[in-house]
Amino acid sequence: MSSTHAREGGRLLQVGQPQEAVKSFQKGLAIDPDDVECLIGLVRTYLSVGAAREAEASALRLLKVKPDHAEGQAHLAMLRAQAGNAEALEALKVLAAAPTSGYFERFNLGGLLLDRGDLNGARAAYESALQVAPDSAHVHFELGRIHLQQGAPGAAVTHFQKAAGGASQEAMPLLMLARAHSAEGALGLAIQAGTQALDKAQGSVRRAVLEDLFKLYLSAGSPEGAKRTAQELRQLEPAHVNYVYLHGLAVMSAGTFAEAKALFEEALAMAPRSWQTLTALAQMHGALGEREEARRRLEEAVALVPTELGPVNDLAMHLMQDDEHSRAKPLLERALAAHPADATTNLNMAVATFMTDRTASLHHAERARTLGQGEIREQAQRILKALGVA
Repeated sequence: MSSTHAREGGRLLQVGQPQEAVKSFQKGLAIDPDDVECLIGLVRTYLSVGAAREAEASALRLLKVKPDHAEGQAHLAMLRAQAGNAEALEALKVLAAAPTSGYFERFNLGGLLLDRGDLNGARAAYESALQVAPDSAHVHFELGRIHLQQGAPGAAVTHFQKAAGGASQEAMPLLMLARAHSAEGALGLAIQAGTQALDKAQGSVRRAVLEDLFKLYLSAGSPEGAKRTAQELRQLEPAHVNYVYLHGLAVMSAGTFAEAKALFEEALAMAPRSWQTLTALAQMHGALGEREEARRRLEEAVALVPTELGPVNDLAMHLMQDDEHSRAKPLLERALAAHPADATTNLNMAVATFMTDRTASLHHAERARTLGQGEIREQAQRILKALGVA
């Protein structure tokens, strides 16, 4: 009878009903207090919900019945190592290295090493776990994460694909697959994986998928996709100012500047000290030919973040277009003190000092040419030529 409860508890755990699984295992133990399957089932269930104290108590009870139970030993060692016991970590390493070690010994070691930032050690442990459980979605997922952190998105894609195939109802492997594709520059495949993840995602995971999809659509030049995603984020949390701002960015990318301006004004009313919103609003004023309003918003942004490169350079450009180079210069000096290696700011300083300080202009133009690429480097070269430098 108790083995029936063990099987039922295992089924309940697999379908995501841990509380019911605990009840089933406890019923089995009421019949046979030494039922090993019910005891290990309790350990697994408590671990799945992060109940470390209950998991450790169940593991101790299991090992009292069966002292050589390898999985029970592995779970107990992991729990004690997580609590800071160095000897427990060494014990787990010994368990995982044994020729007869199973999945949990190896998987638990991988998790502990990953928590400690030992990516190579964790990777080796998880690869060892694949030797005994080659189709484990959990192992492939963790290996995908490690490869992504180590700058190997191609290998990460392979593991996340296997994790998604082995956990077909889960959104997280698909979300991570989208990120791996994005890291490879494959935006179309990333959007495809993100869309598949969205079909399965709930709660905070759904929010994360939508936020990633917004960035992907924007990067891929799909303003309608970005707009649709931003609107869904706003439905999730209407009072979230960043989602209003993202909605504005999507509309702006579609070239609908008046609507974007209204959205940025809405976001600014919710967060008056947001320099990002002020800068975006200034851009919309500029696109609509409202130069005075654009300058005023940029001045507000720079007052909030005087060394933030975006608004500082935008305001400096406005000032120089209005032949106010002397006002642009101190703004750029302050920004360069904080970011001396920024090519754009050096280029703007070269322009600001061109007519009044040849030495300074020459210095910053050379810096811009050295640090910059593309158009920035070409403009710096033109300034240097105008100053008589080949």
